[in-house]
Amino acid sequence: MTARADALLDQASRRAREQAKAEARTTAAMLEFADARRAEFESAERTEWHETELASIAHELAVELQMSVRTVQNRLHQAREVRGKAPAAWEAFLSGQIDGYRVRIISEALGSLRDPRSDRVVDDRVVGYAATHTATELRAWLRRLTTRLEPQHHEERSRDAANDRRVHIDHRDDGVSELWALLPTAQAAAIDALLGGSLLGKEADDARTSDQFMADELSRRLLAGADGEPAVKATIAVTIPATSLAGLSDEPGTSVDGQWVLPAWMVRELAARTGTLFHRVITDPAGRVLDVTKLGRFAPADLEFGLEVRDGVCQFPTCTRPATRCDKDHRVPWPHGPTSGQNMWSLCRRHHRTKTAGIFNATLDENGHATWHLPSGRVVDAEQMALTST
Repeated sequence: MTARADALLDQASRRAREQAKAEARTTAAMLEFADARRAEFESAERTEWHETELASIAHELAVELQMSVRTVQNRLHQAREVRGKAPAAWEAFLSGQIDGYRVRIISEALGSLRDPRSDRVVDDRVVGYAATHTATELRAWLRRLTTRLEPQHHEERSRDAANDRRVHIDHRDDGVSELWALLPTAQAAAIDALLGGSLLGKEADDARTSDQFMADELSRRLLAGADGEPAVKATIAVTIPATSLAGLSDEPGTSVDGQWVLPAWMVRELAARTGTLFHRVITDPAGRVLDVTKLGRFAPADLEFGLEVRDGVCQFPTCTRPATRCDKDHRVPWPHGPTSGQNMWSLCRRHHRTKTAGIFNATLDENGHATWHLPSGRVVDAEQMALTST
């Protein structure tokens, strides 16, 4: 290796360590802020909103750092887990020997243990291994170590893991999405065998690859009813220019929460299918749904639908919960404020409660522009409406 190449390699290593140290300092500052805010809430007289006040700590950090609330919550939990149970690993993080991703892996391993003595064994051994191996190797090494340390709990952990089974859909670019599921291994293996066995029915002249065929077979089995007809009874809202729908332009369709985009040809194909229903929502030049006002506190179905199309997601910054799963909140509380499009917006239950408790306050100017006022004194804009965001 030439002297220049050797110097560049050293530089890359040094930069990686500096990056890890910077990440550690950020995490430590997040912990200090969270601990300080918790102490403030604990020292004050407790009210019915105490748990909501504590939950708001992560939300304030999320706004300041432009992270999702879940990311903040996970990062705080992982840091506390390692700081409290594995002090040597925590010091290695602060010094840049290991990065935040490895801290996360160590935290997950510590969380699976029951005996504090096992925590100490992990802490004694993990730094040397984590600093000299890849994250994938570290995860496998910790899996082996924790199983050996507490074999009696392995079966219990397996049951707990099965209770955490779930499904997640991640909408990616170019009109495709990723379907992800955490399942008991026996079930996953059975599904794999079922889809693999379906390849036996693939016709010789079928031009699809094996992967494409199995993906189509999975969709067919999930979406078809017992009679073979589509079994899905769901509303999927997409905004698309009428010119694209008519085939006069190719502007894409966008989900109302702004999380995914479909090419115009795909929306036109969906429109041609039996049972597809289109709603026309008329907006003003600023993208606001033309106001509908109703007597009474609760929004009727047509107003709720208009709010969901207009807002797309919860109107608190950083929150991406779809408006279809949000409360319809009166910005000026009812009965002082009307049940109307101008006075209502979509807030997820958690941010609705923090607003009601007065932890996060929202103000509305004469132009209908909303801002949030945080306990730290920060003032931030409400989430942009999906129809007018870029």
